[in-house]
Amino acid sequence: MLAALEHRRRTGEGQLIEMSQAEAAAYLIGEVYLEDCIPRRAAQRGNAVDYACPHGVYPSAGEDRWCAIAVVGDDVWERFAGCLGWPPEPRLASLAGRLAARAALDARVAEWTRARTGEEAAAILQAAGVSAMPVQNGDDHRADPHLAARGGIVTVEHPEIGSERHSANPIRFSRTALAPPRAAPCLGADTAACSPKSSVSRRTRSRA
Repeated sequence: MLAALEHRRRTGEGQLIEMSQAEAAAYLIGEVYLEDCIPRRAAQRGNAVDYACPHGVYPSAGEDRWCAIAVVGDDVWERFAGCLGWPPEPRLASLAGRLAARAALDARVAEWTRARTGEEAAAILQAAGVSAMPVQNGDDHRADPHLAARGGIVTVEHPEIGSERHSANPIRFSRTALAPPRAAPCLGADTAACSPKSSVSRRTRSRA
């Protein structure tokens, strides 16, 4: 896309780019392609992984509210079990034992998370060094103090709607200023400015 934009800047000519969604994401799932080459076909695993257990998204108090939890390592498991008030269980002390009891563990964890909000569950676990985070929706993002402190949400003025809150550019450079955020354009607002004819006209005037 950047090459096409540079080509348009130099020549005034547009380009047609065809790229499927599958091709764009293929490099992210290389292990799936490799697993397909062996006799044993990979089964759908959802949020389950082989290196951590419990590992998933669990229901919490409220409508459609969830908490993501990842227990990675035996020492983290001990702290996690302590947070939930579970007594030591030798069969769950190793990752292999927890993986073997994954379904039962997930059910027990869900019972604990349902009794509190995602924020409460995450705060308890984070204080013990366990990876946990409430699953946020759009309203949560707009109110998130961490995103606000990092400038992750910006307010822009729309000519028809007024003030709007938008996600800011997540890219940060140490020495290069980013273009200031702007509101979504009205219908046809940039048609003339972005047309090849207009670009050629501007270059012709600048050379003159």
